[in-house]
Amino acid sequence: FKQKTAYEIRPRDWSSDVCSSDLLTGEVEVGLEEVAAGASTLVQAGDRRLEVTIPPGIEDGKKIRLPGRSGEPEILLTVRVRPHPVFERTGADLARELPITLAEALLGAQVPVGTLSGRTLMLTVPAGTQAGRTFRLRGQGLPRFRAEGRGDLMVRTRVVLPGPLDPDGERLARQLADHVRQPDPRGGTAGASANPPT
Repeated sequence: FKQKTAYEIRPRDWSSDVCSSDLLTGEVEVGLEEVAAGASTLVQAGDRRLEVTIPPGIEDGKKIRLPGRSGEPEILLTVRVRPHPVFERTGADLARELPITLAEALLGAQVPVGTLSGRTLMLTVPAGTQAGRTFRLRGQGLPRFRAEGRGDLMVRTRVVLPGPLDPDGERLARQLADHVRQPDPRGGTAGASANPPT
C-alpha cells in the first residue's frame, strides 16, 4: 500500500453494539487518494493501537471487522470517504470538470487534464466542442473493489468566456457572430415556459 496515516478515534466515536456486548463499533475516515492507492491506517481506540488495512477501491459505508484480543470485544469499523474538492465518484468511475477557453472550444486544442494520481494527461478537444461535453478517459478511475480492473475518468468541459471586451474585441466578436450565423439554440421558443415567473 502506498499511504500510511494515523487516525485517532475519540471515545465518543465508539459504542457497544445493541445486539452484542462483544462488539464495538466506530468509524474511520479516509480520503479519495487513499481509496485509490489503498492505505494502512493506525487507529487508536482507548489503550489499543490497531493497524487497519484499507483495501483499494473501498466504498463509503463498507465495514471492516477487527478481531478482539483475549477477553476484548471485536471492533467493527465503518469506512467514510471524504468528499473531494475536484473529483466526484460513482462506483469505480470518477468525474471532474475541465475549464477550457473560448478559443479552445471553437478551434480545438490539446488540453492538460489532471488525474487523481497526480498524472497529467493531454486531452484532444475537437473544434466546435460544446460546454458540458463529456470525454471518457478509460482506466483513469479508481480500482474496482475486490475485482480486476479500474474505472474510467469522465471529463466534463466548461467553456470560460473572456472578460469584458474592448471596442476592437467587440467589433471582432460581432463579425464572428455575423459570419457564423448560429441558429437559435432554444428552438425558436425563446425559452417559453408553461409556468412563467411572477
